[in-house]
Amino acid sequence: MTPVQRRPLVFVALLAIAAAVAFPVHAGEVKVASEGTFKPFSYFTSGGQLTGFDVELAQAICKAAGLDCVMVTMDYDGMMVALKEKKIDVIDSGMSITAKRRKVVAFTDRTRASGKRFVSCTPDKFAKIGPDDLKGDIVGTQADTSSADYIKAYYTGSDIRLYRSMDEAFADLSAGRLDLALAQDAVGYAFMNSPAGKGCAFVGDRLDDPKYFGEGVGLALRQSDSDLVAALNAGLSKIRADGTYKAINDKYFPFSVY
Repeated sequence: MTPVQRRPLVFVALLAIAAAVAFPVHAGEVKVASEGTFKPFSYFTSGGQLTGFDVELAQAICKAAGLDCVMVTMDYDGMMVALKEKKIDVIDSGMSITAKRRKVVAFTDRTRASGKRFVSCTPDKFAKIGPDDLKGDIVGTQADTSSADYIKAYYTGSDIRLYRSMDEAFADLSAGRLDLALAQDAVGYAFMNSPAGKGCAFVGDRLDDPKYFGEGVGLALRQSDSDLVAALNAGLSKIRADGTYKAINDKYFPFSVY
């Protein structure tokens, strides 16, 4: 083979190397953590199978990105430590993308919106829901979340209750032990359409304070895993373009959560 004939082969090889450098592929198993107690985003079926919008979305993103992802479940309050200690690789638990969190973790592009709304099972009692309007009322949400930060900052005159999961908060709401629960609108919608949420309703307008609720919800990773962030973003872009995202959305909600 002449030097001229070799040149195209060398060029192709160099392109392959350049592509590998530009689009690194994460090697090995990727552990994606979810709660399993955050219906309709992450929950167990009666048969014991982990499912939900966030779960199915993460699995679709991983498949589109060519990643070997395995879902694991754990309490939300232990996820950041587990991520730091490399027991997991991705947090898939409705974490809002905020400036505060960007200091300690990396985020993918937005997977869904992060606006919040108050839910009440005695909605007629609450014509207004400003901080002054809810003085003395029992207000709750999930601990260690942007919702918790928000009500602790603004609703100082309320009796604030923080829970390990939104399922626990909604259980107290339906039992009358809680006046209002602050949740992502899709989570509140799912509760209101469950047997336990009969008669419950949103009160007040949607809250989109960027200081607390950020740019949306994303998958959280270690800041050192930029290659994995890029791979997941590529997978997300692919399923947004090919209709997979919409199909998963429409399975769970009659409106877009993006």
